Amino acid sequence: MHVILATVGTDGDIFPHIGLGAILRARGHRVTLAIPEPYHARAAKLGLEFHPLVTADEFGRMIANPDLWHPLRSGRMMARWGAPMIPRQYEALATLAREPESVIVANPGVLAARLVQEKLQCPTVSLVLQPGIVPSNTAPPEMPGGLTIPSWFPQPLRDLYWLAVDAAGYVLVARSLNRVRKLLGLRPVRRVFRWWLSPELVIGLFPEWFAKPQADWPPMRLAGFGRFDGDTGALSADVREFCESNSPPIAFTLGTGMTHAAGFFRMAVTACASLGMRGLLLTKHADQIPARLPPTVRHCAFAPFRQLLPHCAAVVHHGGVGTTAAALEAGCPQLILPLAWDQPDNAARVTRLGVGTSLGSRQSTTGHIIRALKRIMTPEVRAKCQSVAMRASAVNGLEVAASWIEQFATRSPNDQHRGEHFTPLASEFGPSSERPSAIAHRHSPG
Repeated sequence: MHVILATVGTDGDIFPHIGLGAILRARGHRVTLAIPEPYHARAAKLGLEFHPLVTADEFGRMIANPDLWHPLRSGRMMARWGAPMIPRQYEALATLAREPESVIVANPGVLAARLVQEKLQCPTVSLVLQPGIVPSNTAPPEMPGGLTIPSWFPQPLRDLYWLAVDAAGYVLVARSLNRVRKLLGLRPVRRVFRWWLSPELVIGLFPEWFAKPQADWPPMRLAGFGRFDGDTGALSADVREFCESNSPPIAFTLGTGMTHAAGFFRMAVTACASLGMRGLLLTKHADQIPARLPPTVRHCAFAPFRQLLPHCAAVVHHGGVGTTAAALEAGCPQLILPLAWDQPDNAARVTRLGVGTSLGSRQSTTGHIIRALKRIMTPEVRAKCQSVAMRASAVNGLEVAASWIEQFATRSPNDQHRGEHFTPLASEFGPSSERPSAIAHRHSPG
C-alpha cells in the first residue's frame, strides 16, 4: 500500500499526519508526506517520502499574516492564500495517486484531495482532527467571533445558519474550486463544507468522551487522540532540570504558528510574578520574548508537550487541538485563550470536563489571567485532570487510525490504470516552469 498523507497548517495540523506516516511505514507500507516544505527534514528523519504541498515562502507568508488568528477574518485570509494552490496541488496529488495501490489520507482543507478522489477514483480517507469543524444542529460547535448558534434557535433557523456558512464558503473558495472542477469535467460544488469530507471513510482523531457523535453528524469513526510530538526525542536536560529544580512552572504558549504574541508573553511574566510562580515561555519566535526575563521565568523554543506538561502546574494556551489533547493526557490544568478556528470549541469542551477554563478576547488581560489561574490550580481541578488523563492516554488514536486505513485499503477497489484518466492542468494555469513539479521535490531518504 502507498499512503499519501496530505495536509497544510502548523505543527498541530502536521504532526498527526507525520506520526501516522511513521506508524504506517513501520508496518511495512510506503508513505509519502504531502505537507508544507518546512517539514521536509522531519519526513527525512523518519524515512518518509516527501512532496512540498506548500512552499517555504508560502508557509512563511501564512504565519506572518496577523489575520490568521482573527476570529472573523481568518477564513477569508486562508481562502485567499490557499485557493490559488488548488490546481498545483491537484496535479501533485494526482501524479502520486497514479502509482499502484495508492490511498490518500487528507485533511478536509486540502480540497485537491477530494478532486483526485472524484476524478481518478483513488480511495480517500478524510482525517478530522477536531470536532469543532463538524456541523450539527443538535449539538452545535462553539464558533469564533461569537457566531455560535444560540440555544434558543428553532430548527428552521439552525438550518438557515448552516446554509449561511456554506454560502460564505461558496463566496470564499468554491468559485476557485469550481473553475478547476470544470476543467476536469466535474460538476460544480455548492456546499463546500458538506462536500469536503470523503464519502468513503472519515476518521475523527479524538475520542467519544471528548465529543459525543451526534445523529446529524456525517458518518465518522472516532479513533481517539493521536500521540505524536514531532519525534524530537526526550525533554531536554536543561528544561527538565528547570521544571524539577523548584515548584512546578506554568507553561505559556499560543502555538507554533503564532508570530504576534509579544504582549501575551509580557502578561505571562507579570502573572507569574503576581502569583509567586515560575514560568516557561514556549515559542519558536524568540523576538516575541521580553529582552530581560527574571530568573524564575525561562524561554524555550520547543518542547514535546506530553513530556513537559506532567511537570507543570498549569498551561495557558490558545486552544489548538494538539495542545489541548496533550494537556488532557498529561493531567495538566488548562487556561485557554481561544483566538479563531476550532479553538473556542476545544475550550468549551475542556471547561465542561472540569479540567480548565477559558477567557474571551475582552477578558484576556493580566488580571483576568491571574484570577483564572487561581481557579484552576486547585486540588479539586487537579484530581479531575488526573481522572481524565487516564482515559486520554488509554489508547493512541494514530495506531487505531492506521489499522482502519489498512482495512479500508484492502476492501477498496484500486484502479491500476489511473494514469489513463489523469488530466494535467498546466495548459490552463501557466507553464510548468512557474509551478513546483509534481514529482521533482519528492524525497526518498536513504
